[in-house]
Amino acid sequence: MWLLILCVLVTAVPRLRGPIPFYLLLGLLVVAVTCAPVTTPLPIVALLQFIFRDPKRLQIIGFYLVLVLLTGATVTWQLRHTVQANTRVRKIFHLLIVLVFVPGVLFQCTLLYLATGIALAAFVVLELMRLLEIPPFSDRLTDAFHSFRDEKDAGVLALTPFCLLIGCSMPLWLTPCPCSGKDTLILLSGILAVGVGDTAASVVGSKMGRNMWGNTSRSLEGTIAFVMSILLSVWLLEATGLLAMTQAKWFATIFAAINSALVEAFTDQVDNLVLPLVFYILVGLA
Repeated sequence: MWLLILCVLVTAVPRLRGPIPFYLLLGLLVVAVTCAPVTTPLPIVALLQFIFRDPKRLQIIGFYLVLVLLTGATVTWQLRHTVQANTRVRKIFHLLIVLVFVPGVLFQCTLLYLATGIALAAFVVLELMRLLEIPPFSDRLTDAFHSFRDEKDAGVLALTPFCLLIGCSMPLWLTPCPCSGKDTLILLSGILAVGVGDTAASVVGSKMGRNMWGNTSRSLEGTIAFVMSILLSVWLLEATGLLAMTQAKWFATIFAAINSALVEAFTDQVDNLVLPLVFYILVGLA
């Protein structure tokens, strides 16, 4: 709610688009979110208690901070090269988000659920800074946008990172009581479809794709890689005891992987949103 108020205010009141008014407004947003008397104790106190109560939670947070540093290093490395980032370079972010979601879903579901909401809010604030040209981050954000944009970023908005985050988080947001431990496979459906399957299809298709699907740019080799990478990932999770699978779940996973791969091959929509939804629905049939 407070984030929506921030967006409405900077849109309706041009004077708030300057650096000082914007950061003051952003500071008020942070205070309102963390100190509003909507929980007992206050949200900031409850959050700190939640974080420091479990040592394993601290380890996961430390691991996430390392991934943030790797992401920053990837962006910095790419910006040093004036060329446009190719598909394989952009898929690095898919691999990084796999490293975020898989441990999160398996070991710290509640933390991941909370973090996805915070990450979405951070994305919105950073995009506001870029669009409103708020120093000192706007120039760097604009350079990163132009370097990593793809054909789906038609216009001034950086839709790709939003779609990637929303697509991977969608199963968590759509599932009632997602962290009850009832069905981990459903919670992993977004990351399996986008982070694993779509990444494998893109890398294999761009490297070894020879047999194209009709007039599309997608290849049969990429589609096969999509299916096989998902099935191999699920098998590894089951073999290590991290995921409980039944015959019905295996059937649903194979069915979902094949259909999602075909959707990826033929759709002209934003696959980071479409594929998780398709996979989530089909896996949920088990």
